[in-house]
Amino acid sequence: MTPFHIPQSRRALLHSLLLTTGGIITSSVYAEALTLTPRSTEGPYYPDHLPLDQDNDLTQIIGGKAPASGVVTEIGGRLLHVDGKPINDAVVELWQADNNGCYIHSHGTQRGKERDPQFQGFGKITTNAKGEYRFRTIQPALYTGRTRHYHFAVLQNGKRMLTTHLYFAGEPQNEKDGILRGIRDEAQRLSVIREFKPMNDGLVATWDIVIGMTPEDPEQRRKGPPPGPRPR
Repeated sequence: MTPFHIPQSRRALLHSLLLTTGGIITSSVYAEALTLTPRSTEGPYYPDHLPLDQDNDLTQIIGGKAPASGVVTEIGGRLLHVDGKPINDAVVELWQADNNGCYIHSHGTQRGKERDPQFQGFGKITTNAKGEYRFRTIQPALYTGRTRHYHFAVLQNGKRMLTTHLYFAGEPQNEKDGILRGIRDEAQRLSVIREFKPMNDGLVATWDIVIGMTPEDPEQRRKGPPPGPRPR
């Protein structure tokens, strides 16, 4: 796997994540892994200016003066084919809102808010021989019209295979989120909702991403909404 580029002081936390999950898939998780992760919209805030630092630790940028604000969150799991075989040497991307509900996008700042300059906002990692990936980030803040979520994309051999979202179990806004509710297949909908458990003053979740063999049709890159007041 591509090196994490994470200082030694923070590697212990990632190691504890591996110990927590056991580094293996249990029979119940394996059965769930046979459910294809549903595709979802890219949304308007895929970075239109990628940060120089694009590693899988979004909480600290190169040359940053301080860690990002927010609750530190660990997400890890495996990238699998629908037949359960791990996929190595694929790129998993993550992008999200910061602790103020803002994205690293020219139109991604909410009214009355400022983007956290210490938050990376976007990261990626290449899966190892077991198909494993790991991210260290923060819990995203809410913004108008959406429940709490992460954006993920999977690229294999330069082709985007999947664009999807990951959601937090127990969020009241889940019941009203149109994109989440739009996943009609119950098994697929449940496959992108995860319980984030407390760990070392942060949160941790395990999530396996399951893809098919066919690349998705590329969604035309959306421009963010024009700057200006947004409805609350």
